[in-house]
Amino acid sequence: GAVVVLKDGFYAFDLASGTCAPLAAGLVDAPGIRFNDAKVDRQGRLVAGTIVEDLITADGQLFRLNRDLSVEVLESGIICSNGPCWSPDGDTFYFADTPTRVISAYDYDAATGALANKRLFADTDAFDTAPDGATVDAEGYLWSAFVLTGAVGRFAPDGTLDRTIDVPVDHPTSVAFGGADLDVLYIT
Repeated sequence: GAVVVLKDGFYAFDLASGTCAPLAAGLVDAPGIRFNDAKVDRQGRLVAGTIVEDLITADGQLFRLNRDLSVEVLESGIICSNGPCWSPDGDTFYFADTPTRVISAYDYDAATGALANKRLFADTDAFDTAPDGATVDAEGYLWSAFVLTGAVGRFAPDGTLDRTIDVPVDHPTSVAFGGADLDVLYIT
């Protein structure tokens, strides 16, 4: 089986039957709010955030589904959750609230999954774009889909833009590494 994030919460998905059973459903029950982006940390905890579909109101939240299936709210006041990912050592958590055009960094406690010390990592407004889905490479550089400009940006661990790669689509939404050597960047 697998764990999937649907509009209102976390579900167990049975691969054989194709059915879903709620693990933590009903977390989102307001109109115009749904889950948007999610990733799993090295300890097997699923971090997922919501989007407020008007892209104005900051009523969204960032949740963590723990291994014991308990759920915790990590942050509130979010418009559009995107790009959750971790540094290679797992000590830094990155997260974007797309309409604010900001990628934030947090200290991440691997033992508990707690976030602390939120700070600005990168402001994409300077590049006339907004961050969407993201991942971190083996060198600790964060790759972010620039959803407004048809490009992908690579940020150094200090938050400076290292490079921009134009892509043949107007609105790339996420990035992930794959291939036998994890050296192919896949872009949605």
